[in-house]
Amino acid sequence: MDNKAGKNIIRGMIKFLVYKVLFPGVYAAGALRKVRKGKTIFVELHGSALSDNFRLLKEEAEQKPGFQIREYYLDFQKDSLSYYRRCLGLLWEASNARYIFLNDSCNVLGAFKMRKGSRMIQTWHACGAFKKWGFSAADQEYGESREELMKYPYHRNYTLVTVSSPEVIWAYQDAFQAPEAAVQALGVSRTDVYFRESFRRDAERKYFRQVPQGNGKKCILYVPTFRGTGGKADSPGILDYAFLKQKLGQDYIIIEKRHPFVKEPLKLEESLKDFAVEDCGLEIAELLCIADICVTDYSSVAFEYSLMERPMIFLAYDLEEYFDNRGFYYDYREFVPGPVVKNSEELAAAVRSIGEQPEEARERIAGFRQKFMSSCDGHATERIWREIVKQDNRS
Repeated sequence: MDNKAGKNIIRGMIKFLVYKVLFPGVYAAGALRKVRKGKTIFVELHGSALSDNFRLLKEEAEQKPGFQIREYYLDFQKDSLSYYRRCLGLLWEASNARYIFLNDSCNVLGAFKMRKGSRMIQTWHACGAFKKWGFSAADQEYGESREELMKYPYHRNYTLVTVSSPEVIWAYQDAFQAPEAAVQALGVSRTDVYFRESFRRDAERKYFRQVPQGNGKKCILYVPTFRGTGGKADSPGILDYAFLKQKLGQDYIIIEKRHPFVKEPLKLEESLKDFAVEDCGLEIAELLCIADICVTDYSSVAFEYSLMERPMIFLAYDLEEYFDNRGFYYDYREFVPGPVVKNSEELAAAVRSIGEQPEEARERIAGFRQKFMSSCDGHATERIWREIVKQDNRS
């Protein structure tokens, strides 16, 4: 046996002991206590602040009498010893919680069979159904093996999964192997802000304060998804900003919003900074409100941006490679509601073309919105809580 094989066996044994013995044992010990009615935990896997996936749900919970709210941050990319300590703390807290909210895959909270009286609500961090994940991506280059997903489950405890429209229920059932009744088109809570005029006005004021060079010009928002893995994520780096400035700079500026997994900032020459912007201090929801055109590739941001009913362009230079690596729920070229381009030259031409045919672009986006975002109408948060309470009353 070589050294690498020996290390893999040891890692496998440790993982088995942690996920099959230690984690279930801590949860079982904590579950000897009574469920605390109203105890609500919002679990973030990334970062150290509550994301927009949970903010409105938390605000709604804070208005309810008798609720005790916790925020728990696993931050799985930090060193393993402290991570496992945080996992144990989460399991203890979850073991007597009434409601546990997630927005991502977490095998820590799939390591046990959830006790009666607790509810686990998966709000997911993306709208619609674009690139595959979970069981849908099993045995592909991007995903884990089906055998591993069955042995160390992520998704088995969900009592409710909220999605953006009836059209995509099937995809979430497939990805999570969730029962039909658990996946419901109640809408996505964070999209409620797009229907608030005050949010849109504040976003616009913040934009012109942070990006004064955008005054009098249209804004192109470039939002690529990451390449690689969560721990070693890269941004495509395909755009030729000097060329785009030459072709579009008189009428447009462009903001590149990199995926949160990508830590390397965009580096721009001084001569380009009046045209291209990287970090302007606005959150993605604020940028979607102010952008005149959104350019993306395989990001689910396309679904949210469709609520604005403004044009989109899809910069899919590595489409075949990305499909082989991960796959999509729908045929890409038929599915996306805008032109597909491969480089800066084609992007510039597509921007000009959209400017000449705005009505055609709007009609295509409106159909996309109706199909994939019909349950996002500004009232998703209250519907989600109403369904949770209804499930409680039935039990």
